[in-house]
Amino acid sequence: MIYIFSSQKAAALGLGDKSIQAEILPRTSLNPKNLAKLDIRGGDQVYLDISGLGAAELKKALGLLKKSCADSFWGIIDSKGTAADPASFFFEGAGDYMGPALLKKGLDKKRFAAALSWVQTAAKTSGAAKEAGGGLAEKRKSQKLPAGKFEGWKSLQAGTTAPFFFLFVSLSGKSSLRSMMVENVFTNVKNRLRDILQQSLHEAEALLWMETEDNSLFLVPPRAANGKAAVEAGLKLIANGRLIGFEKLGLSIPVDFTVALHYGKTVFRAPGKTGAVISESLNYIFHLGAKRAEKGRLSISGDVPNEALPDGFLDLFSPAGVFEGIPVSHSKRFVFK
Repeated sequence: MIYIFSSQKAAALGLGDKSIQAEILPRTSLNPKNLAKLDIRGGDQVYLDISGLGAAELKKALGLLKKSCADSFWGIIDSKGTAADPASFFFEGAGDYMGPALLKKGLDKKRFAAALSWVQTAAKTSGAAKEAGGGLAEKRKSQKLPAGKFEGWKSLQAGTTAPFFFLFVSLSGKSSLRSMMVENVFTNVKNRLRDILQQSLHEAEALLWMETEDNSLFLVPPRAANGKAAVEAGLKLIANGRLIGFEKLGLSIPVDFTVALHYGKTVFRAPGKTGAVISESLNYIFHLGAKRAEKGRLSISGDVPNEALPDGFLDLFSPAGVFEGIPVSHSKRFVFK
């Protein structure tokens, strides 16, 4: 059974398919007592229509869903497209997000079934990995990040060899966009993209170190908090890639981000003066990003220490084999329809 808490009618929610077994309940009735009465089971789905909710109301509703539906499926319906960051709902534990374009097209049984199947499969995979002791964390190197506080990029002297996180970011289709655009248009898009990436990675204190027409390479301080912030930012870029392309870059075709994270050492030079820099870690991250990483996913090398990975996100990753002698894990792919 599908339960939808909303103040709108079925048509506004894209429920034109009468074969969908859905019950629309008043959003005002969303409380622990009523959720308990529904007797939600493994095959049931609970959705919240967030249209018209203020920030405080949304925070309260999400807290309730996380607590009351911790062992079952819950998702978000955003009929008005008011969510500034749809990916944040997945980080809260949601199993699905339906935006205005999808609702306008109309929903069918297959769409709900696909979301439920994805969540159930992920849960089984996670459980099997934990039983076998083969989760993402267990397969990584046990090396520790350096102690102490990062003193800022200006404190690093040129020529110093130091450890860093290397974050590779590429926008798929960018090369073809280059051939389709006149020089000034492409330059404007590239500049907007640079600003978006730097804003997204602000909390990670990432430094845009190298840049080409096809990709960007950031250095991230070798501290657990910075690594976690970089992982979160990478996943958000991937989940919001289509929205960023259409709304912030003004593109008329869908694009996806490819993101890869590695940990290692290199000689430090200031941005713009890196032409002579050569290191094993630098070569690896470019190879990982260009040859092994996949668009719409965050790839993490096995050299990234455990402490740099957010605990709640480990189940989003699965082993993807070995690349150039180092194990690699891919994040799950967000599917857009």
